[in-house]
Amino acid sequence: MVLLSNVIQKSQTPNFLEMAFQLIFLIFVFVVIIFLAYYSTKFIAGSKIKNMSKNNMKVIETISIGFNHIHIIQVNKQYFLISSSKEGIRMLSEINGDDLIINQDNVPTLPFEKHLKQYLNNIRTKDKKGGKYEE
Repeated sequence: MVLLSNVIQKSQTPNFLEMAFQLIFLIFVFVVIIFLAYYSTKFIAGSKIKNMSKNNMKVIETISIGFNHIHIIQVNKQYFLISSSKEGIRMLSEINGDDLIINQDNVPTLPFEKHLKQYLNNIRTKDKKGGKYEE
């Protein structure tokens, strides 16, 4: 009877190997979930960008003023100045396309990593007297 109770007690307590396999399995599941989340959001963002690049409408330029944004948009061959805010979107005026300076150059955009490095370098070279960033 005593031997039977020892066998039951040993089988109920997990050993180190079982716990290690469970931990490795949980870490693997976590990595797979993160991987799937990353690539699914990347896929969704890519499809949204493809849908946004239409032939008839383009956002030429955008500027932020506080919580409000002012956009110059092109619809076919007409240009419009619109504002967007919490209250909604309003057309401010129609703009003559001859008055606009549109940069058609393919200016390479910096990846996020380079923006982050520039920002961190600006923080490191912060002016101690005025507390302003050097550029």
